[in-house]
Amino acid sequence: MQNKAAKLITQVKARDHVQPILRELHWLPVKERICFKIAITVFKCLNGLSPPYLSELLKSYLPNRSLRFMKENLLVIPTTNLKLGERAFSVGGPMIWNSLESHARKSPTMAAFNESLKTKLFKRSLNH
Repeated sequence: MQNKAAKLITQVKARDHVQPILRELHWLPVKERICFKIAITVFKCLNGLSPPYLSELLKSYLPNRSLRFMKENLLVIPTTNLKLGERAFSVGGPMIWNSLESHARKSPTMAAFNESLKTKLFKRSLNH
């Protein structure tokens, strides 16, 4: 749907490749868009901007002993036996969050986090 919408908006031929069009429109591909939305939701949860029922699903990673990455703002990724379990917010959210660069996780504002995240996802989608 996204590809068809992009082609309709730019009025290109149906057979034209969609990647340059998405780049021109500055649209994230669907997979990266999903990661973007989940990461934004995690940021809101960690900064008190979301409902408590969502925030309660996330737990900060606190190792038993002092380690270098204690200040990295990482989250615990619950174990799951099923591949389907990775789709749960309590598992997928921390997986996406922990995959972000440290400076993105430590962003002081929503705007700074949004910019850093979108830039990272755009670069990742262009490399595919």
